[in-house]
Amino acid sequence: MKKNAKKEVNPFGPTGIPKELRANPEVDGPAGEAGVDAAQVSVALANHTKAENIMWTDPDKMDQNIPELQKLLAGPKREVWLKSETEAKRLAIREGKCVMIWFTDSVRSPLCEQLSEELFGQADFGDWARDHTIRLMVDQSALMARGEKYDKEVSAQEYVETMKKKYKALGSPTVVVLSPQGELLAKYRGYTKGQAEFFWGQLKHSVNVGESEYQNWMKKLEKQGYRRWHDKQDRTLVARLVSYHKGEMVMVEPDGNRFRTKESSLSRADQDWIEAEKKKRGIQ
Repeated sequence: MKKNAKKEVNPFGPTGIPKELRANPEVDGPAGEAGVDAAQVSVALANHTKAENIMWTDPDKMDQNIPELQKLLAGPKREVWLKSETEAKRLAIREGKCVMIWFTDSVRSPLCEQLSEELFGQADFGDWARDHTIRLMVDQSALMARGEKYDKEVSAQEYVETMKKKYKALGSPTVVVLSPQGELLAKYRGYTKGQAEFFWGQLKHSVNVGESEYQNWMKKLEKQGYRRWHDKQDRTLVARLVSYHKGEMVMVEPDGNRFRTKESSLSRADQDWIEAEKKKRGIQ
């Protein structure tokens, strides 16, 4: 054995996905130049507070200018295919689901029509996608819509062009899969008629990788005081408790979004967790 033999490194990383498909365009730049996993960046940006530093009693009034959890979770009725990337990514983190972005031209692309008929419009696919993904559509045909506003109140044209450039979506259809924490996992260009099962299999593989990555990411967040909370309608989100006073709570999500809620609005299991934490601190 040679003394100077270099240790062999897997260029695809632990997930088996090439780094070119694992870059987070929002934080890593093109092709993951920063060399940092999106999960690590997200954790670093969250401004964590350790569990022992939570303000369990607050001598001052609680934050007043932040939304209530019930309003935040309720929101408008969700469409099958969302139009807002911001909304899709936030739901993905809350629900632990991958984001599937469909770059399409619903009016002028025969391949998009075939993909819709043979796969995306099928009930079995719909059931699977509902349980495992947050679906986001970027429709080139929206460029013909006048006056419609999209993500962050930009025009349809600005939104579509920005998304296509951001994800390098050349041609229709293009399907991009992001992990729940926003990491680019895979990109599939084009579609061949009659290949619905094969295409679906590729999507399932990417989603499985994303779900595994999410579990590892959650373990990192849990060490920083985050946990998964449930309300009485069994809606979920990932957040960190930062302030508690007589049943009034302030929490923050990993992206920095803050909200208020009442202990009584949470699930029985979450109330039991809070009660146990109060006992540790001798709080009535």
